[in-house]
This record gives sequence, structure tokens and C-alpha cells, in this order.
Amino acid sequence: MFELKSLPPKEAIEYFRQKGYLIGFAWEDVWQQEHQAAFTVAKAMQIDLLEDIRKAVDAALSDGTPFSDFRKQLKPILVQKGWWGKADMEDPQTGEIKNVQLGSTRRLKTIYDTNLRTAHSEGQWERIQNAKAAFPYLQYDGNNSEHPRLVHSSWDGMVLPADDPFWLSHMPVKEYGCKCRVRQMNAAMLERRGLKVSEAPVVPKVNYTNKRTGEVMQVPKGVHPSFNYPPGGRLANLPKYITDKLDAVNVALAASTLKSLLQGESFAQYFAAPKGLFPIGVISDDDAAAIGAKTHTVRLSAETMQKQLRVHPELAVEEYAFVQQAIERGIRIQDGNSLIYLLELDGYVTVVKTTGTGKAVFMTSFRRLSSDQVKRDREIKRLLNK
Repeated sequence: MFELKSLPPKEAIEYFRQKGYLIGFAWEDVWQQEHQAAFTVAKAMQIDLLEDIRKAVDAALSDGTPFSDFRKQLKPILVQKGWWGKADMEDPQTGEIKNVQLGSTRRLKTIYDTNLRTAHSEGQWERIQNAKAAFPYLQYDGNNSEHPRLVHSSWDGMVLPADDPFWLSHMPVKEYGCKCRVRQMNAAMLERRGLKVSEAPVVPKVNYTNKRTGEVMQVPKGVHPSFNYPPGGRLANLPKYITDKLDAVNVALAASTLKSLLQGESFAQYFAAPKGLFPIGVISDDDAAAIGAKTHTVRLSAETMQKQLRVHPELAVEEYAFVQQAIERGIRIQDGNSLIYLLELDGYVTVVKTTGTGKAVFMTSFRRLSSDQVKRDREIKRLLNK
């Protein structure tokens, strides 16, 4: 007997796979729009743990895996790695040792529900934008839980234009465990159902203070602070948020995070259509000091990426992982406020340069050494003579 299963929307899968990684001790450490740019699990302080959890979420999203199977597959991996139950852990922000909850069935359920629902929501928002000329209205569907939140329930059945500002702050999901959704409609559908376009509700705001940063903000009622961001951010948010986080952590953790980022879909998309800045490397504190840099994160500009594609079209996207390998394992050659990293064994050269103020470091060149041994030796000698 054949079993028919609905396929997950490709936009939801693409949204989830474009994310990088961010490590946070508390849920407030990775904040609001950063969730559009990066995958995180509070207190999963190692990249390999995040990779394991993310792989399970990805499979659940693309294969339609139910939570029972998700938990059955993931729990033994987390138990084996010691990320289960309660444990003492140092808060990297304060240095305080705290007894914290790591993995649990309840936490896995939250991870599963939140990531799948936000991915589907972001994917739906992309489809809404693509189809809003033909289907210009959205209807709020807010009574899908056994005990729906009263404020969400009050919006049930409301119809507003897809461009109404209300959706920028209230496009579901906006709370942990929220099962609200929207339906996209056109005028004929509204008429058949006897529906009319509603007046947008005036939603009061409440003050909220992020206990980790001290940031004070106003959050609309019915929206959890962690979800207080507009839909559709995706890759536009990734470089800035990831770069800020890389600058805030130590070099070893930043480099580990970066390696995972460069192997993911986010860099592949940047490589195919460069726009803005993208973190491409992490230099040591000593190297940063040598060129007067106040940051250890190396940025790649869209202009440089475009130049790379023109001048070095032979370099495949996966080869850009050697930028960081050259920084870590190569011979370091200083040339004023630039550093040249020669990875002789693998045959790559990375050049980074700090700005005049030292506030940013950019990769200015990345290339593969010639396969011709004579030319290769000549180039290595020229670099070493610097």
C-alpha cells in the first residue's frame, strides 16, 4: 500500500538551511532577528552539539518526522555527549557556576516545535509576498490550540491586507507553543465566505528589559520578546548578526563557529549572489594587534567577492574554507597593515587588511598557488622575501 504524504514547502526548508550557528548560554543571548540568521539552542555551548540538534531538526522538517521519532533519534546522541539532565555550567558572561537544565523531553519538544513552526511561517511569508498581487488579503486563524491565548483568540477571523503593518509585528508564530496561522485570500474568496476587510487592531505595548544586556524595549501585547521581529529577514540579517557575535566571543569559539557557517547554505547563497558583508575568517589576538585591529573577525565585502569571481573563477565555493585554514596553519607574513597567510602544503594564499581606524579587518585577496612547480616556487619565494 502506498502512503501519501504532503511535501514540506521548499521555502521553509531553504529558510532553515540558510541559517548559521550562534552559541548562547541563555535564551536572551541570541536575540530577536538573530534567530532568522542563526540556529541556536540555549546552553548548547559546543558547535558539534548544535550540529547534531540541527541535523535532527532539518530531517524532521524535510521528512515530516513526528516528534516521537525526533526524540527517539536525538536523545541517545545528546546523552552520549553528556548534554542531558541537570548539570553545573559556567555562565560565560558572569563567570558564575549555575546548575542548569540541559536536554530534556520538554526542551526537545520546544526545539522541535519552535524551529519547525518558524521555518514554515517564514516560508509562508515568502509565498505571501510572491502571490499578494493575486491574493492580497490575509485572514488570522487564532483558535487552533486547546487553550488559545486570549489576545490571539480575539484576532481570530480578522481579515487585513497582506501589506498592513499589523503583520510585520504579529505574523504567526509570536509565542512559544503558538499554533496560530494565516490564510491568504482574494476578493472572490472573501465574498464567497461573507467576509469583509477588518480595521487593524490597536495593540498596546509593554516594556521589557533583556536581563542579559540591559536593553529596554517595547513589545506588542501578544508577542513574546524573543519573537519581536518582522518576518522575512533571512540572509539580509545574517552577516551583521553573526559578525557581531563572532567579535564578542573568544578566537577559538569564533573560528569553530565560522567553519560551520562557511560549509552551510548561507555562504553558498552569498557566493552565488554577493550582497553586503560576510564573515570569512578569524585571526588571532596577536595577529590583530600586529596590524592595529580592534576586531578578530575578517569580513568579506560583496565587491571583493565579485572581484574574486571575476579574477579567480576557478575557485569553487568549498575552497573558501581554506581562508581560515591558511590563517590558522599558514606562514604569516606582515606587509604594513596587511597580513599574508601562505598555506604552502595545500597551495593557498590569503591576504587580510585592517582599516585605518582598526575597527574592521577585510579579506582583500584569496588565491590558489600555481600548479606549475617553477611558478609556484617563484611565488613562494617572492612572498617569503616580504
